[in-house]
Amino acid sequence: MDNKNRGLEDSSSVFWNKKYFFLNLSFFLVFSNISFLYLYPLALEAMGNNHHIIGMTMGIFSFSAVVSRPLMGKLAALKGEYRVMSFGIAMIFVSSISYSLIKDFLPLILLIRILHGIGFSAFISGSFSFAAKTVNPDRRGEAFSIIGAFIMAAVSLAPAFGELLIKYWGFTALYFAASGTILLAWFSVCSTGTCQAFLQSKEKKVSSGYRHILKNRSFFYLLCLTFIFSHCQATVLNFIALISAEHGVSSGPFFLISYLTAIFILLTMGKVFDYFAKLSFIILAYPLFATGIIIIPQLIDTRLFLIPAVIYGLGVGLMFPPLNALAAGYGSRAEKPAVMSVFTVVYDSGFITGAVISGWIASLTSLDMLFLSCGLFSSIGFLVVMVFPGKKA
Repeated sequence: MDNKNRGLEDSSSVFWNKKYFFLNLSFFLVFSNISFLYLYPLALEAMGNNHHIIGMTMGIFSFSAVVSRPLMGKLAALKGEYRVMSFGIAMIFVSSISYSLIKDFLPLILLIRILHGIGFSAFISGSFSFAAKTVNPDRRGEAFSIIGAFIMAAVSLAPAFGELLIKYWGFTALYFAASGTILLAWFSVCSTGTCQAFLQSKEKKVSSGYRHILKNRSFFYLLCLTFIFSHCQATVLNFIALISAEHGVSSGPFFLISYLTAIFILLTMGKVFDYFAKLSFIILAYPLFATGIIIIPQLIDTRLFLIPAVIYGLGVGLMFPPLNALAAGYGSRAEKPAVMSVFTVVYDSGFITGAVISGWIASLTSLDMLFLSCGLFSSIGFLVVMVFPGKKA
């Protein structure tokens, strides 16, 4: 590969060159769109829907993302990451602007959520495949730390800003803000011309199967860890606004503090993730992650609300880069689209169960009990990582 087509593999300039900045900017903008709509349960509740319907409506987004992900992974391998990302952004924009058409619960909203999920699936397949293929293997921990920082910056800022939009201008302002971020993402990926140059290479496009990848025992254990993490993270993201409202407080500070904590970890420990065994950070992260979730109901309406937010944020920040970096290490270069498609399918599957099953639990018990049970479930991740085969670095 000549210097012109090296993409992000040059270790001296991989992280803050112009091309990598626009890739990370697109992550920030797309996840801002998704994070604005973490507040959509408030709109559904205002329409008179119960927790079960809210969970189903939120979860069908991730369901469509999961079901379409294998196809998107194959398309990324055959057509190139750039085209798949661009298609995804277009789908997200169409669905985002359509939320303003819904004034009551209708079958149309389920279609919109499905299209939104397919668009998100396409973007994730292209972007994560590209990152896995082009980042220097010795710096994957640092690379995914920076990617994670951009993603979590979106998660921390968008909901708090979204609450202000809803308060002063209503839900329509929220939907237009979400649509605006996607327009900016479109310019980031397409209009600048920089992304197309490094996402499209002259290498022969091939599609690899999934069977060989799924036979890898350590990869299976990694997928288990990923599912537990994403299920519990989804429960917090989808229901923190409702439990906060039930306790008479705003969820914005929790989003802001927890994800600023995670961002701090990501920006300060990127190189450390590459120096030590990545599983050691996951072993440390799971107890923090579980504890932060368990104590949310007890402290969210007190002056100590910062404690669960900080502890939860530490767990997220310590877990996200090692999981992604370990996943990116599996398979050959040609298999990266398939590997990252499987990995992100499992990640998104947790967002289905974290919305649907958690909504069912909340309907049968209470939101307080939901967070307690979620924290206990996340503790299983600690047991899984302790028996991880081979203790892969």
